[in-house]
Amino acid sequence: MIKATNFPVPTDRRRILKASVVTALGIPAWVRAQPQSLRIGQTAALTGPLAFPFVEMNKGIAAAFQEVNEKGGIDGRMLEMVSLDDGGAPAKAAENTRQLIEKDQVLTLFACGGTTSVMGALQVLVPAKAPLIAPATGSDALRPFNPLVFHTRASYAQELSKIARQLSSTGFTKCAVAYFDNPFGKAAIAAFEAAAKSYKNTTWKAFLVAETPDGIAKGIEEIVAFQPTALMSLAIGGLGIPFYKGLRKRIQTPAFSISFLGSRPLLAALGDAAVGITVAQVVPSPHSVAMPLVHAYQNALKKAGQTEPGYSSLEGYVNARILIEALRRSGRSATREKLIDAMHSMRPYDLGGFEVRYGPTDHSGTDFVELTYFNGERFRR
Repeated sequence: MIKATNFPVPTDRRRILKASVVTALGIPAWVRAQPQSLRIGQTAALTGPLAFPFVEMNKGIAAAFQEVNEKGGIDGRMLEMVSLDDGGAPAKAAENTRQLIEKDQVLTLFACGGTTSVMGALQVLVPAKAPLIAPATGSDALRPFNPLVFHTRASYAQELSKIARQLSSTGFTKCAVAYFDNPFGKAAIAAFEAAAKSYKNTTWKAFLVAETPDGIAKGIEEIVAFQPTALMSLAIGGLGIPFYKGLRKRIQTPAFSISFLGSRPLLAALGDAAVGITVAQVVPSPHSVAMPLVHAYQNALKKAGQTEPGYSSLEGYVNARILIEALRRSGRSATREKLIDAMHSMRPYDLGGFEVRYGPTDHSGTDFVELTYFNGERFRR
């Protein structure tokens, strides 16, 4: 069974372990843990300005876990997810990870995000030798090989390389790239700089925007004065949405974004400012039902009471399917060591038209990236 606690996170551990999944995940309130369940742990930004994609991903995870549990689980063991909110704070993520490992005794950490949450979790899970499967971020700061970390999505550098290539091929090379002074922003701007250089683009310009109302206003004016032929905002944080909305009121040139902007609630928050944006995606279209993976995802989503397919929830479903296969390969007496070995045995693993690949020295999983255009209603390839 699945269990997650999101809005807000109870402080009493017994309440955490007995709480039902958020209503949005569609899990009945009477669900309780089973003695021999396979317990999976997550710490993520489930509230606050960074929560949108992770809450959406959890819908796909819930659907996949329910799908397996309704068929008797894995070797008779139900899947249970203990999900704790860290608000994107590294210290809280580390505290959550310690609880998940030491008190909740989870088999593995899973779908932790975003970048700052994962950085906090690593401080605890590495000394404990607990694996982390499917970190829900493409940050290149997390890409140096770690024997405990298994990625299930392309990196932000790969997404930005695809965007840089598109800018070069279309001639929109005078691109204004905005970012905030945080770990995500600094890593992303460095990745785009490298990508632009590889395509010999010397006309783009980075804009460091201060996360204050005055800083937002100043950043917009500086970008307007630059007169760009394209826009990209890597300014993700509490003021990211008002900054982008304000910028789009002044500049209507082609706009680009990485996959973080693929979640429906975030698009809704942007409103008209989101129309026309090109977004890099790291999973196939959630509407491509001819693909067996997507067909299975949509069926699982409907059974879980969810009716709106989306890129973020599909990513969550893909992540869960990879974990589930690794648990199956681990056998009835699954351990962390057996789970790691099981991940290494996926060389490759086809989920139904979408393939991932792992090995003892390769934990990257996939390099799939495609660009999509948001027309105000849905993404088009």
